[in-house]
Amino acid sequence: MTTLVSSQTPYRVAPTLESIPNATFRMDGLAGERIAATIDRWLLPAPDANPALTEMLADRYRATNRNLVPWAGEFVGKYLLGSIGLWKLSNDDRLKQKIMQVIERTIALQGDDGYLGPFNKETRLREKWDVWGHYHLMLALLAWYHETSDERFLSATRRIADLLISYFVEGNRRMLTTDDPDGEKNYAIAHAALHLYRVTSEKRYLDFASWIEREWEEPPAGRYMSSALAGEPVWQFPSHRWESVHDWQAIAELALITGDDRYARAIEHIWWSILEGDRHNTGGFTSGEACQGDPYHQGAIETCCTVAWIALSIDMLRVTGDSRIADEIELSTLNGILGAQHPSGRWWTYNTPMDGEKRASQHDIVFQARAGSPEFNCCSANAPRGIGMISEWAVMQSDDGVTVNWYGPSTIDVLLRSGNRLRIVQDTAYPLDDSVTLRLELDKPENFCLRLRIPTWSNGTKVSVNGDAVDGVSSGTFLMLSREWCTGDAITIYFDFRPHVWVGDGACAGKASLYRGPILLAYDPRYDQHEPDELPIINLRTLTASVEKPSGWMAPWLLVTVDTGTGDKLTLCDFASAGATGTQYRTWLPATGMSPVGFSRDRSIWSRRP
Repeated sequence: MTTLVSSQTPYRVAPTLESIPNATFRMDGLAGERIAATIDRWLLPAPDANPALTEMLADRYRATNRNLVPWAGEFVGKYLLGSIGLWKLSNDDRLKQKIMQVIERTIALQGDDGYLGPFNKETRLREKWDVWGHYHLMLALLAWYHETSDERFLSATRRIADLLISYFVEGNRRMLTTDDPDGEKNYAIAHAALHLYRVTSEKRYLDFASWIEREWEEPPAGRYMSSALAGEPVWQFPSHRWESVHDWQAIAELALITGDDRYARAIEHIWWSILEGDRHNTGGFTSGEACQGDPYHQGAIETCCTVAWIALSIDMLRVTGDSRIADEIELSTLNGILGAQHPSGRWWTYNTPMDGEKRASQHDIVFQARAGSPEFNCCSANAPRGIGMISEWAVMQSDDGVTVNWYGPSTIDVLLRSGNRLRIVQDTAYPLDDSVTLRLELDKPENFCLRLRIPTWSNGTKVSVNGDAVDGVSSGTFLMLSREWCTGDAITIYFDFRPHVWVGDGACAGKASLYRGPILLAYDPRYDQHEPDELPIINLRTLTASVEKPSGWMAPWLLVTVDTGTGDKLTLCDFASAGATGTQYRTWLPATGMSPVGFSRDRSIWSRRP
């Protein structure tokens, strides 16, 4: 999980917003359906159908070793991270039992010296992805310790870290060499070491992260700090593959732990540089698994990369408290992540292109399949985490109250800092409908600040409290409502759901992407007669759209009929449903009437209206 906070080791700089420990969720509507499908059709059956998930760890010292992909050690940690997040969102006892089954088997296979990977004594830790696999395991073990307070999981995490410190720091070894620059990804372990420091207060884990920070600056490493502080765009860093995102999470953590402004400036530069150059119209991140500095780049948009982008954005939200970051997390979750999942919940993509087709990772990257784990690959293991992280950003706390980032039918219970219980019930069909009513229940009345995210794309948002209109509502900010709240109070929000657009450039010149609220619209020939490459041109200046009621087998969430302004109409669906039957879809649609605009931190490029 992103946040593990120990009262014994306070941050020098308190997070502006923080995930709320022990929050409980009941998610309904579209998100609830996808959560249930993920649990029932993937997370619960996966370990039994793919027993090598854990058993590859048991076979590492056999004379005949398994023929593993170099990153196989990440699979169990990634699986657990997603499962823990989805358990928090569902409180599903079956999933809790499955987590316990997998995690108990995993720690039972830990070596006497702390090693918990799948490789033999000749190659372990020297295998270029091995430390990377331990990174995901450390995060998962700490997350489950955080939920259960079971010291065995903390002990297993410490033993991993102690082994790595002994082998690399005390053994005077690097985690990458000049003939193996791909070893850079192993430096992500700094992020897990900092979480361990937060839990234990043991300085050697902070020192371990500091050792890695120094390693970053030694060629051929990524020079993350010096490059960021020099203002270089991320795609020009010496190392800019997506795995480096988890190193950058360590920078965000160091900003809070040390209070050193250099780290805060570095992580803000990195995040905004990614947003400018490498976040696509789908909310997906990177092209061809690396930063390219071009959001129109046609390279593969890997699901693992989008998961990492959301994780980094949650940390950026914690550091800055900027509501625009929560807008981006919502965009990526509802489109990039749920668009990577088949609606059945049975499979996920490796590549979720802006235009193209959605193919199961099990055949798109089938080379990762092995005996005993035919369905597991990097993305099938990792993708559920993209949904599970909703538990970290949906509702957050600040010094003076609670912040609501997630909108959708749900019931969320949190404890205020005073110990008073607050329940937030959302009556809404958002993101399909434009109104949300939040009903509050408290054990006793309390005065606190309730912050509401007002999305950048919603220009004319209206808010009322118990029927009384609220002034000062501004898009791209948090609306701060400070008063004594009590059971029965109700806040109603009306969002501006008029279509908004992103006008393309580069490889997408002459085209535009259309959005309704946070939902990216796509052309899927299931719902229209046009060929995907022969679509009518949309006049954006006269853009109008009407919502249709979906029906039938595998109905999409949303159907919108667009009047092109040239006497033709075009039926579009939500991106999460597009291509579900194997059809070719398009999100960049031929368009005229508006010109591209340059990137600006003050103006969301995907929220323009005529």
